[in-house]
Amino acid sequence: MLKPVDNQFDIRLALLGFFVALFSAGIGIGGGTLLVSILMTVFGFDFKKAASTSLSTIIPISFIGSVNYFIFLPEISLQYYYIFIPACMVGTLLGGKIVQKRQNGWLKFIFSLFLLIVSLRMLKLFDFPSLIYSGLLDILFSNEYLLIAPIGILIGIIAVLLGIGCGLLIVPFFVIIMDLNIHEAITLSLTTMFFLSISATVINNKLKALDLTPLKSLFIPALTGAAIGAAISNYLPGAILKKLFGIFLFMIACNYIIHELAMHHKLTVSVKRYWKGIKQVL
Repeated sequence: MLKPVDNQFDIRLALLGFFVALFSAGIGIGGGTLLVSILMTVFGFDFKKAASTSLSTIIPISFIGSVNYFIFLPEISLQYYYIFIPACMVGTLLGGKIVQKRQNGWLKFIFSLFLLIVSLRMLKLFDFPSLIYSGLLDILFSNEYLLIAPIGILIGIIAVLLGIGCGLLIVPFFVIIMDLNIHEAITLSLTTMFFLSISATVINNKLKALDLTPLKSLFIPALTGAAIGAAISNYLPGAILKKLFGIFLFMIACNYIIHELAMHHKLTVSVKRYWKGIKQVL
């Protein structure tokens, strides 16, 4: 496991920021799931530090990605932006209050389940978001607009808790419920991620959960990688990249779940032994 170099530029983190941003901007996602996974697995970050670092790194990635789409899709309706983005930012405030009361283990376990869902979706084995959204659409019929604010708040909470931009939840929602085409949905998703990640970063900073040291190495390379990825996005083999991404996340998710279940089992056994010892004494 690699340890980041304190108080100076770390070339390993710089390369990570560059390639994650290159990949993420190329297929229109924020890259939070990839960043959090690698920061924990390779660099040994605890979950909260990985999540706060990831959200901060998403800022340049989502900014470059959204600007790129706005340039190439000039006729974009902004009617959903005015409701959805503020709702997501409200969600980050609520998420900040929740994350203070949650331990790393539970957050990591929830994150691993999210990774599993995302990986299955990217591998086209099981599309949980689309299944849920389709069910909501059947129920709501013409009242789907009432969902925008609640979904935005929920996504803001998830973003702070898990350290991700939630693009893989936002895009299916606006494609299935709001009937946007995929490019408009990605543009809205990236724009939302930009404002959401800024809000979440400010909150993490106030909670003293943000370590600025790794950002010195990540931020500029991520900005550069996002710019290059956005420029060559039309030439990247998106389908293959998504499958590789899905396989990687599936393996990481399974590893996390097995590890957390094993830790829980050890804790349960220890408690039982301790309780048995007390009974014998009594």
